[in-house]
Amino acid sequence: MAKVYISGKISGIDIEEAKKLFEIAEEEVKVLGGTPINPMKISPYNPDWTWEDYIEKDLGALLLCDGIYMLNNWGTSRGARIEYAVAKEMSIPVIFQK
Repeated sequence: MAKVYISGKISGIDIEEAKKLFEIAEEEVKVLGGTPINPMKISPYNPDWTWEDYIEKDLGALLLCDGIYMLNNWGTSRGARIEYAVAKEMSIPVIFQK
């Protein structure tokens, strides 16, 4: 089953809201037949980490995936825009949330 990285806004919104949005996306990716890769689960909150620490780990995970699933709020997230650009440059198929 194809691994699909979930990308969307985390910083700047309530953490519980972000978790819920990513959990919903996990179910949507499963319905599409993919195995969801949720960055909120592979890089849980660590108060000692910087934004750069998170994006470095997340980009590494993205590069191991067969696709990227963009949440509706991705355009307002610097990290998600970077993930989208990397996916496009690396020819990783992009799926947009409906």
